Amino acid sequence: MKRGKMIAIYGTNGIGKTTQVELLVEHLKSLGKKASRLKYPIYDLEPEGPFINQYLRNPEFRKKNELSTHELQKKYADNRDRYEKELDKRLGNGEWIVAEDYIGTGIAWGLTWGGDLEYLEKINENLLKADLEILMHGDRFSTAIEKDHRNEMEGERIKICKNFHMLLAEKYGWKIVNANRNIDEVKNDIKKTNEEVLK
Repeated sequence: MKRGKMIAIYGTNGIGKTTQVELLVEHLKSLGKKASRLKYPIYDLEPEGPFINQYLRNPEFRKKNELSTHELQKKYADNRDRYEKELDKRLGNGEWIVAEDYIGTGIAWGLTWGGDLEYLEKINENLLKADLEILMHGDRFSTAIEKDHRNEMEGERIKICKNFHMLLAEKYGWKIVNANRNIDEVKNDIKKTNEEVLK
């Protein structure tokens, strides 16, 4: 069986990634691919997933379990690594996986919170590489801000993270799509970008 492909969609919180990931999955299915969405981090994957979920969304939990940027990003990387065998198996079975967030997200947010690029690259270096990485670039939609979420309550940090995403896109060769347009325009751009892995 022909191995499937992995497509990672990046961008700051609240920029419409979930919608576009779901639309791309639908598009791939319409082309006869066995396709599905995967969201990182995987919150129900023990032990890192539930911890990360609480750490992001519960201020009291954060206070009691404070971590350095590197310690927290190691948990993210370990969460990705813990799912690696299953991911490899699914791709090996011919499944096309559209990932909302992946390695690039961890590096961008790690840098945003003061992490070291060399360290962030090292803890992710043995993970499977996506076949295509797409950055949805633009300003987030204010209606998507989640109250108490560590990464969403600080507007200035979101701007910094947006800039780091752009720098990483240039460094790693991610494809860039303007996210601040109507849903169909963004969808069509992502579909065009995806054509190279469909060949």
